[in-house]
Amino acid sequence: MKCCLVLVALVLVLSPASVGAVKLVKSEKTRTPMAMVVQLLTEMKARIEGDSKLEQNSYDKYACWCESTMVRKAKDISEAQAKIEELQALIIKLKAEIASHGAEIQQLNKDIAQNIEAQGEAKAVRDSAFEEYNGEKTENEQCIGALEAAVKALSGAGAGKFLETSMRQAELLSVVAGVRSVLEKPSSSRGISEGDMKLVQHFVERPDDFSSRRGSALSAAQVGNNPFGDYAPQSTQIQGILKGMYDTFVGDMEKANAKEADSQKAFEELMATKLRELQTLQETLKQQELDEATKTQTLAESEELLDATKAQLEADENFFDITKAACQVKASEWSERVRLRTMELQGVSKAIEI
Repeated sequence: MKCCLVLVALVLVLSPASVGAVKLVKSEKTRTPMAMVVQLLTEMKARIEGDSKLEQNSYDKYACWCESTMVRKAKDISEAQAKIEELQALIIKLKAEIASHGAEIQQLNKDIAQNIEAQGEAKAVRDSAFEEYNGEKTENEQCIGALEAAVKALSGAGAGKFLETSMRQAELLSVVAGVRSVLEKPSSSRGISEGDMKLVQHFVERPDDFSSRRGSALSAAQVGNNPFGDYAPQSTQIQGILKGMYDTFVGDMEKANAKEADSQKAFEELMATKLRELQTLQETLKQQELDEATKTQTLAESEELLDATKAQLEADENFFDITKAACQVKASEWSERVRLRTMELQGVSKAIEI
């Protein structure tokens, strides 16, 4: 509008009717109206150019901000998208590993329970076996003691004079009672013949048949009824049988002791193995539980970070779209502004030339 007014004023001044007046005035005065108009137009052009530079600087700053902001936000969006993919993959992996830890923990608890149960069963079997061994040992020791006492007593009597000169009747009864207790044990028949067993039983039932000679007092028929004949060889035979029984019990006891020692050693080795296995299982369980807890916490943090990253991505994308649209509008407006400013300067320049 300002440019149009200037052009109108310039046309009026340069009209044919005014040419002569202008020349007259110029001749009368050094500063003519035309010069004043030209000066005004020149100043106007300078102001327009100055304003244009200021506006250009302002727009350049805005355009620079648009460019840097768009680049930064595009980078943020790209990084967020990559981070989301990474977190999603991590979450899937963590869930699978946590499930695996859960299965391992369940199995380890089962193995630990089985190990403890096996230890209890092994201890129960060992205790039962030891109790049985201890009972047999006590019986064997009693039998060995009774047989040893009987053998010593019979040995001290001397051949052919059993109980007549070296032993009293009470000692005989004591020996018989001890041997009788041995015969009551199921194991007494081991290592002895049937005939020897009958002889020992006869000794227990009728010890007097082995204690004195009845040569004058017994009839021939009575002597014949005694299948063992004279007492001396009979007592010696009894002593030998009892000694054999004693040796059998001692040998059996030694074998039982060796077997018990082996069983105890095997039990201790088994328990040591089971304890090592239990310790390993418990340490593995502890590590599995620690790993599960750590990964569970990492999973929770990753899911929280994923939600936050998605929210930030959405905000960045909205900001990017809004900023892009605003910058495009501003660029369009600036393009129009430059076009009008250029036309204005061209008009002023044309007016100055005229």
